[in-house]
Amino acid sequence: MDRASCSQRIVVVGAGGTGCALLPMLIAARPTHLCIVDGDTVEADNLHRQPLFGPADIGRYKAEVALARIEHQRIDTWLEAVPRFLDAPNAQHLLAGSTVVADCTDDLHARMLLDRVCGGLNIPLVSGAVHGNQIQVLTLHQACRVSQHGYGLRDWFPGGIGAEQDGCDMRDVPAAVTTLAASCMAMRINAVLAGEDTFAQVLDLIDPRNGAWMRISAPTDPNDGELIAQSAHRPGPAHG
Repeated sequence: MDRASCSQRIVVVGAGGTGCALLPMLIAARPTHLCIVDGDTVEADNLHRQPLFGPADIGRYKAEVALARIEHQRIDTWLEAVPRFLDAPNAQHLLAGSTVVADCTDDLHARMLLDRVCGGLNIPLVSGAVHGNQIQVLTLHQACRVSQHGYGLRDWFPGGIGAEQDGCDMRDVPAAVTTLAASCMAMRINAVLAGEDTFAQVLDLIDPRNGAWMRISAPTDPNDGELIAQSAHRPGPAHG
């Protein structure tokens, strides 16, 4: 791809553990525009797994601190920090015009919102989730050879949100796990930027404790009810 011939805008939603690990990798890809969206502030309990922040940053907006930490790496990228939580009223405005969106949130309701908005705008969404030591990475809404508009979260997980999925304590997640999740996300984002649909039809489940890495293929047709029913045994969407 001739990078100079196109404008590439990446929006990263969530500047926690996974977002902190992902941002330096993305700035190295030299996108035209990199936007960080997070309304949360730095907390002392999370410093051990959020390497872009230090004790002096406690109480400051994560999005603004993260931008300051990676600013020295940029060459010709316009950096933008949005110290607000993504919600239904602002999601379409914040995401419109993006080349790809990175979901680094730890809230399943936010993931569902990102999925709906990116689907409606036909924007590829790379979603990375961790739960304990387990990692789940998906590329959603990227057109591929079997689906013009790509697969959405509901195509993979047609069931509802279970009580055990609605919320988690990310402070128990090791930094090594969020960094591995970020690395897998960066590979997928780079593929989207290069116009490749390599990851559009597969879900990666990783457990680094025992070296397990499972790659699951998407249904042949995301609208095929029989195939979706057959896939009901698949794990639910992770939330952190």
